[in-house]
Amino acid sequence: MAEGCLHLEGLRVGGGSGYVCPVCGKRFEDLEGVRSWVREAERVRDEAYSLVEGDEFGELALRESQREVYRRRKVMYELENAARVPFVRPEMVLVMYDEERGAYECRVFYKEPRPTNAMESFVIGASQETMQELRSDPNPIVRLLAEKVEEFHQLRGRLAGDGAPAPERRVFYSNEL
Repeated sequence: MAEGCLHLEGLRVGGGSGYVCPVCGKRFEDLEGVRSWVREAERVRDEAYSLVEGDEFGELALRESQREVYRRRKVMYELENAARVPFVRPEMVLVMYDEERGAYECRVFYKEPRPTNAMESFVIGASQETMQELRSDPNPIVRLLAEKVEEFHQLRGRLAGDGAPAPERRVFYSNEL
């Protein structure tokens, strides 16, 4: 699906320092990757410009490709401006264990107004190595999530070792973050 996706819902801050399309999951490693995505639309627009010579279809193609350039630039400018926004601590984090995937799904909630670059959800594998690796991630929210997931993972392990049922979810409130 990533092949034909136009990323119509824009891009979100993903794990690490990259950006991800919420529809198809395609990752852009940094802002330079997003800029090349914009340059690709500009190249298509420039190719459509040569089709205009008296052809209505060519003019239509040019207008559509110019709209796509504007849309992609808008996404890029929003991400550039969001990168300048300081770290905003979440109000609450919900961590849920998904046994089928062997991973923890994290939902992050903020006070209103929600920051534009806020990470809303993230999945962390249920292995100690993955959690340790993410604790040194450049994104402060990912580091925070990895720390809280590791804490919850250890609690689940202790309870399972004692023969008690392990909880499937845990909420961390702002005073615990």
